[in-house]
Amino acid sequence: MNQSRAIVLHQLKYSETSLILKIYTEKEGLLSFIVKGVRGKKGRIRSAQLQHLSILDLVYYEARKSQLRMIKDLKVDEPFVEIPYDPVKRSIALFITELLLHSIREEEENRELYSFLYASIHWLDLTKVYCTHFHLLFMMKLTKYLGFYPMFDRHENEGYFDLQSGTFAFSAPPHPHYIDGDELQAWKALLNCSYENLDKLHFANSLKRSMVQQLMDYYKLHLVNFKELNSHHILQMVFDDE
Repeated sequence: MNQSRAIVLHQLKYSETSLILKIYTEKEGLLSFIVKGVRGKKGRIRSAQLQHLSILDLVYYEARKSQLRMIKDLKVDEPFVEIPYDPVKRSIALFITELLLHSIREEEENRELYSFLYASIHWLDLTKVYCTHFHLLFMMKLTKYLGFYPMFDRHENEGYFDLQSGTFAFSAPPHPHYIDGDELQAWKALLNCSYENLDKLHFANSLKRSMVQQLMDYYKLHLVNFKELNSHHILQMVFDDE
């Protein structure tokens, strides 16, 4: 029997009353679970407890013949205050969930990554700061825990960022995978930003769109089998309506 704090990333209908879940645990990394009876009237675990990015206290059995673990008990550690009800935060949560599913693979303990995810979700849920740049800063910060955070020495004169090497440079690299100009300045602003001063960023929607694509390209260059995300289109529609 194991116990761990955990974050829900994905749920898939398995039968009329069962779900298969992808959950990121503090103690064992990304794990798959089957939950029976969750869609029935008498189930102890309800689907409302398993929203995207829900933070849980989880008790579960170790895997034996199957990679699917069984949940013995769970409770929501901190019920959401705003994410399910705010259209911007809800769309950001969907984007973050898809990003994590495409970028995290390991079934092993990574407490630093878990702490980062927990703190980021907690901040997003409670903040009153205008947060339409949150997804960009989250994507940038996540690279630190995935092993390819940009090597940034805060020199303002470097006019290029090489997406392949993850370094800033004074001259353009001999390949097309780099950024410069206004987009480079936006990357530098992200690297100098924290969640607490997120409201200092004021990128136009067109710049945010191009930065999402550049960050996805950056992930593709550094993560094997990283796929194009779909939820950023939904996110952009929400931002365009703001």
